[in-house]
Order: sequence, then C-alpha cells, then structure tokens
Amino acid sequence: RHGEGFVRTVGSFDQRSAREWGADLIRPMTLDDLPEVARLGATFHARAGWDEIEYNEADCIASLTRFMETGSFIGLVADDGHIVGMVGGIISPVYFNYSHISGEELFWYVADRAPQMTGIKLLKAMESEARTHGCRSWQMKSLDRLGGARMVRLYERMGYRKSESLFIKEL
Repeated sequence: RHGEGFVRTVGSFDQRSAREWGADLIRPMTLDDLPEVARLGATFHARAGWDEIEYNEADCIASLTRFMETGSFIGLVADDGHIVGMVGGIISPVYFNYSHISGEELFWYVADRAPQMTGIKLLKAMESEARTHGCRSWQMKSLDRLGGARMVRLYERMGYRKSESLFIKEL
C-alpha cells in the first residue's frame, strides 16, 4: 500500500499551468469520458500491434474506472467537442526508493483529426500534472509500430533518456 496522502486526486488539476499549454483543449479525464476514451483506445490498439491481447471496450472502461478510484492514476483528455486525444499513467513510489515518486505512461494517443500539436500539449500537461502529484520522474514508452524511431527522437528532445526496452510474449 502506498504512503498515506502521497497522491492528490486528479481534481487538483493545476488550471494556472493548464493555460500555459492550452487548457482550452486539455482537461482532466472524467468517468463520463470513459466510453469515448475506450472507443479511441480501440483505434490505438489496432494501430499499436497488440495482437497478443484482445481489445474489449467494456473491460477498458472497467479498468480505467478502477484506476481512477485508486488516486494513483492521472488521466487527461484533449477535448474539442469530442475526445481527440488521451494520456494516462500510474504514479507510485519507486520500489527501491519509497521517497521517490515516479509515474509511468499507460497510454498516449491522439486521433488523426486532432488539432496540430495536441500530442505535445497532452504530454506537457501530463508532466505538469505529475509534478503537482509529487512525481520526480516520468517514464514514457515508444511502440515500434507507431513511429518508434521518431518517438525516440521526440522524447530525447523533450529531455527523456532511453532506459530500457520492453518485450511481449503470448503465454
């Protein structure tokens, strides 16, 4: 169990910082958003090459609901009347240094129809929100099928360094 009070709820979304990166488009994810987020997630899943794991919208909604209830989840959406982008991650103490709170991206996806720079705005907003939750570090993933090399360059330009590679195997 995490330390008491180490995470504030997503309702603490920093509106002052939000204006700096386009809060007219970016806002906290709510439970009401989850059906639309799950539909966008289906598009992400199809493009990402997660063939080993079947996508189920109802399960996506149920999982995100549970994540949101834990207080250890940050979710943001880009909303221009419809959800056109989403980013979500889990925050917790690092297992080998309980005083270091870190976050890890679970998903980051922007629809083709989203306004230009929406993805960057979402990532910057996520970093800002993670800081308000006490995170001292944040981890991002890069899927090979979704512009892997291009994403590595983007992450490096934004101050990230490569730390590991992930592999998946069907069991």
